Amino acid sequence: MDDSRRSFLARVAGTGAIVALADPPLVFAQAPAPAAPEPVIPGTVSNADVLKGKDMSVFKVHSERPLTGSVPAEAHDFDATPTDRMFVRNNLLTPDIDASQHRLSIKGLVDKELTFSVDELKRSFRAVTLQAMLECAGSGRTGFQPTPRGTPWLVTGGMGCPKWTGVRLADVLRAAGVKANAVHVAGQGADFGAVPTLAPVIRSIPMSKAMEENTLIAWDMNGAPLPKVHGYPIRLLVPGWAGSASTKWLHTLTVLDAPFKGTYMDDSYRIPRYPVAPGERMPKDAVSTEAWPVKSIITAPAPNAKFRVGEPILVRGKAWVGEGAIERVEISLDEGVTWQAAQLDPRGDKYAWRGFRFLHRPQRPGYQTFLARAWDDKGNAQPLVSPWNPLGYFWNGVHRVGVSVEA
Repeated sequence: MDDSRRSFLARVAGTGAIVALADPPLVFAQAPAPAAPEPVIPGTVSNADVLKGKDMSVFKVHSERPLTGSVPAEAHDFDATPTDRMFVRNNLLTPDIDASQHRLSIKGLVDKELTFSVDELKRSFRAVTLQAMLECAGSGRTGFQPTPRGTPWLVTGGMGCPKWTGVRLADVLRAAGVKANAVHVAGQGADFGAVPTLAPVIRSIPMSKAMEENTLIAWDMNGAPLPKVHGYPIRLLVPGWAGSASTKWLHTLTVLDAPFKGTYMDDSYRIPRYPVAPGERMPKDAVSTEAWPVKSIITAPAPNAKFRVGEPILVRGKAWVGEGAIERVEISLDEGVTWQAAQLDPRGDKYAWRGFRFLHRPQRPGYQTFLARAWDDKGNAQPLVSPWNPLGYFWNGVHRVGVSVEA
């Protein structure tokens, strides 16, 4: 961060402290003054500009600093997630980056350190396009009871499955020459916080995941350049794993002989090794979040939709798992007492979600519920309620939608 930016931030912080300490003025009955717009920190994109790229008819903002937002399950009824419905999760601010000046450096345990401009990166390696899941570790946090602190993600919010274009991280690492004692690769982005002392967002992934052919350095989403809030001009895509591993605004890759040590590895994005009682704190032997457990959502019908007796109700949805494959999806019409097989769509790309459908014709009026439960190829099924996580990560409880059936 340059000196002018630091000076600006210091002035903003100082002003905030003075206002907080001052006695409130006497206020008589009158119309409230309109709130002053939040000042935009130099080198960042305002939340208002970010949200211009979202479908605000369905997009819900969960917090403003950091900016987070998503759409509910019924707004995900697409083969690929539209960019204007892709969830937003910042840990810091959204940087405003000039792609022509941006550079990617590869360093650490490599035979030769490399630096690429964005254009050089595109010219030097074969581009690939694939569809893949990206999901915040806290997706579904409000499903936990008691509800942990953190972004109040909807039970079905905080995920998406768009198409991505970029180069394989493995190809870039091979070009640099990975040394034999390499264990993890850390990604660092160009985002920064409102105060200079905030820790940079750095996460590392095992070498095996870094070299997996679907792990990308991406520059396009759904055939267009990444929006600024989604990592423009380049980002990591670590499909199937907690979204924090997919570093946005990527500028440095460091090859390490051990997992990175830092705030976003050792304090947050951690889960218990074994189930703990609801309300308990994180155990000391917790591990870093990696692959998502098996999960599904119902995308149609929408909650509280209305139907007639005998009218066909086509239940649709999406299922996915962090590592592995979706084996089957079941639907329950009686709150989980019995289950019936849904029809699965053909398999897509390895880390893409898989669609399912189930046709039901209600024979009597009343409130009808549908529950969806996915199974993976290792025999794991979605639980009715996820095991407690002190930080609210990896909610994958069974999704339930109710509709009204009229005579």
